[in-house]
Amino acid sequence: MNRKAAQFIAYCLTIALIASFILSTAACSSKTATTTPAKTIVSIAITPNSSPNVTIHTNLQFMATATYTDGTTADISDVANFMGFNDTILKISTTGLAYGVSAGSVKINATWEGVTSLPVLVTVVSP
Repeated sequence: MNRKAAQFIAYCLTIALIASFILSTAACSSKTATTTPAKTIVSIAITPNSSPNVTIHTNLQFMATATYTDGTTADISDVANFMGFNDTILKISTTGLAYGVSAGSVKINATWEGVTSLPVLVTVVSP
C-alpha cells in the first residue's frame, strides 16, 4: 500500500470515529427531559388564628403559611402582604406585626401571588 492510500484510509477512519462519537453524544442528549410543573399556592393560613387578643399598646406577630398544589407548606410571612380593616383599632404592618391601638375587634388577612387567606378576627383589649 502506498503512502497516499494509507493517509486516505487513516483520514477516513478518523472521520468515521468522529461521526460515531457525535451520533452517540446526540443520541444521549436527545432523551426527553421531564419537567416538574410549577407549584401553585392553593391557600394561605394566618397564625395565631384562634381568637387572638392584642393588648392596647402592645405588639403581636402574625405568620402566614402557604399550602401548595402538591400538599407541601411553606412559611411566607416575609413575602405575604398582611392587611387590617380598621387602623383605629389595630395597625398591622405588611409583614404581619400587629399593634393594638384601641379596644375592639378587627379582621386581618394575608395575600400572596393572588391568593388571600380567610380573615382572622383579632380582638384588641384594654391592659
